Amino acid sequence: MKEYSEDELVHGISEGDEIAFKFVFDQYYRPLTLFALKYVADIEEAKEVVQDFFVRFWYRRNSLKITFSLKMYLYQSVKNACLNYLETNKVKQRRMQNYSQAVLSTENALENLILAEQEELLMKAIDKLPQKCREIFVLSRMNKLSNQAISNQLQISVKTVEAQISIALKRLLQSLITLLVFLLLRY
Repeated sequence: MKEYSEDELVHGISEGDEIAFKFVFDQYYRPLTLFALKYVADIEEAKEVVQDFFVRFWYRRNSLKITFSLKMYLYQSVKNACLNYLETNKVKQRRMQNYSQAVLSTENALENLILAEQEELLMKAIDKLPQKCREIFVLSRMNKLSNQAISNQLQISVKTVEAQISIALKRLLQSLITLLVFLLLRY
């Protein structure tokens, strides 16, 4: 697939280019869902918020005003969508206790971007797992299914589920160690 610059993506989307929109969706849906999960605390709610955001993003494409990076725009927009979701669903007080009402600052934006990039690297490492291993790992860690439930759903043995999760964890640990060494050597 062709690589796009952020400017090309923004321009393409604002002109109605569905391929550019699909590229952005494919690149950012999973990391944005993990990011949203920090606010709404439920994977299905996080998926819903991000999907709704992308629908609104597409419908408002003609009036896009992105003054900073596309990535920062997406993460800030999803954060706002999460906060709106929480407010409209009358759970703001209960779930927002863990989040300060701090004014968005450059430091907060940078911190959110760094966290998002870390999540993106983790998702890329998960994407590199073999298909069945990845599927089992996602069902276990993201959908929070038990090994027995995964076994029943995929019609495989519990031992196979356990072995695949073990393989996934080992490979992810290797990827993360490699990344950490790279980052330490850079600084």
